[in-house]
Amino acid sequence: MADSSWDSVKQQCLSLSKVSGVTPHSACVHKPGQNKLSEHKFKKIFDEKEKKNAEKVILSLSELRGINLPELENGEIYFFCTAIFDNDEVKSSMEKSNYNSSLVKGQFLLQHYTLEFGEEIVLNIPENSNFVRCYVSCLTVTETDGKRNIKLEGIGYTDPYKIKECHIYPYARCKLNTAVGAQETQGTLKMCVKCVEGTYPAVVKETEPFNVIESFKKKYEN
Repeated sequence: MADSSWDSVKQQCLSLSKVSGVTPHSACVHKPGQNKLSEHKFKKIFDEKEKKNAEKVILSLSELRGINLPELENGEIYFFCTAIFDNDEVKSSMEKSNYNSSLVKGQFLLQHYTLEFGEEIVLNIPENSNFVRCYVSCLTVTETDGKRNIKLEGIGYTDPYKIKECHIYPYARCKLNTAVGAQETQGTLKMCVKCVEGTYPAVVKETEPFNVIESFKKKYEN
């Protein structure tokens, strides 16, 4: 930039400061060549900030802690997670096989149920979806007069994760919001959420009709 052009820029900055009453930033009065970014470095900074659209979401499920349900004396309790996009109904999401984690038996320790999932829910992001939550439910299995009773109940759900752009939310212990009609929960779910491109090497299982109670009966009663 010629000296005359530089003087013009400097005068514009000084004029702006007079109007606004703000002293011009020191970067505005540097002479050419001082703290100058090369065109390559400048372009690299902006390229790194560009966000790519996400096509898959991966819910990496770790620890479920602090589930304050009473201990079952004559029965067992199993927990599972379901991915819920935007304002989809819990029931309709549960009816898709690959939206659910495996059933994991809870252990009653220090007045709370606790367990380890150690698995992932991998899904293609539905068109026009903006965020995903993880919904935690339980199956209680009890015996009464020789008859087995199975009951499905909601526990709570995480805050929403934005999924439009590629991003990794690192492992964190999420406080669960209490599900509608459920006992107020103290539970937390440790999880990581990855929003990635479609080419990311994570397999999306085929979606099949699913009923968690019937699935439990087939798996544990046969």
